[in-house]
Amino acid sequence: MGNDGASKIVGMCDIHLETNTGCKLVLKDVRHVPNMRLNLISTGKLDDDGYTNYFGEGKWKLSRGSLVVAKGKKESTHYMTNAKHSKGGINVAEKDYSIELWHKRLGHLSKKGLQILSKKQLFPGAKGTLLKTCVHCLARKTHRVAFHRFPPSRRSKVLDLIHTDVCFMRDKTLGCASYYVTFIDDHSRKVWTYALKTKDQVLDVFKQFHAEVERETGLKLKCVRVDNGGEYRGPFESYCRLHGIKLQKSVPKAPQKNGVAERMNRTICERIKCMLSHAKLPKSFWGEAMRTTVDLINISPLVPLEGDVPQRVWTGKEVSYEHLRVFGCKAYVHVPKDERAKLDDKAKPCIFMGYGREEFGYRL
Repeated sequence: MGNDGASKIVGMCDIHLETNTGCKLVLKDVRHVPNMRLNLISTGKLDDDGYTNYFGEGKWKLSRGSLVVAKGKKESTHYMTNAKHSKGGINVAEKDYSIELWHKRLGHLSKKGLQILSKKQLFPGAKGTLLKTCVHCLARKTHRVAFHRFPPSRRSKVLDLIHTDVCFMRDKTLGCASYYVTFIDDHSRKVWTYALKTKDQVLDVFKQFHAEVERETGLKLKCVRVDNGGEYRGPFESYCRLHGIKLQKSVPKAPQKNGVAERMNRTICERIKCMLSHAKLPKSFWGEAMRTTVDLINISPLVPLEGDVPQRVWTGKEVSYEHLRVFGCKAYVHVPKDERAKLDDKAKPCIFMGYGREEFGYRL
């Protein structure tokens, strides 16, 4: 104790609390010490259990992901909060998320990819490892069994080689795009995509991509592998020569020679179809689904990386999955006080479309 005294622990159990935010908080291995006048909660134990503590301006907030579990105020040298013992079925902060939910949050990731991440215990609150048959995947990912080919070796550094390809989509996006172009780093297998209205926009987005990745890594792009499409001729060739980028072209009518980009485009299209089907959204939303699909591919394990994920290989930093939500699910956005009347709702319903890149938050 603080006064160098000792008190006897007479019991230990898990306690279920209903917090002042209406959530259920489970405190594990709580010690019962009759001589103590206050109930103390260890912030270190909460941190170990996956919660996040925020302290500042005399206030305390406990969160798990985007859910605010409890709040409190500073009194003297302690932070105080109110809670009551509960076993009811209220909003639960400690959730058991099924593997099916994580399958949907990760944009219908393959069974093998889910097993890899589950074994690494990267899914907060994940329950079970056996994925049931997904009707959306069954209907939209079925294809002929391919002949096995010896996998090519990966380049040793990022930006040593970039694979690129253009994919045509019959349906236009909300912004009237009919194509998208992919850029894939050979070493990390990280992928970037850009929606295009016409093929002649490829050079413009490549210039943008080129500047961004070199600025981010401090490295120079050395080589780009393309097919024989007209969008990669003329001005594109001139730009590569000007910047010392080697241009590798595949043999005419042999798209398998640009196999990394071709296979990635197929993966992206399959997962776009699965996500739109599950969300019951029209095909014109494929641009939003594509953006989210790529974000999820970059944090999903890949066979060429022996189970590692592109974003970690690209940055050297671990990735988190706590912020993931199911594409197309219902969401609510807060309406600022200066944008509503007194009797107006404080939040309005939206559809979850993905994750912010330049800004922190969700796209709704």
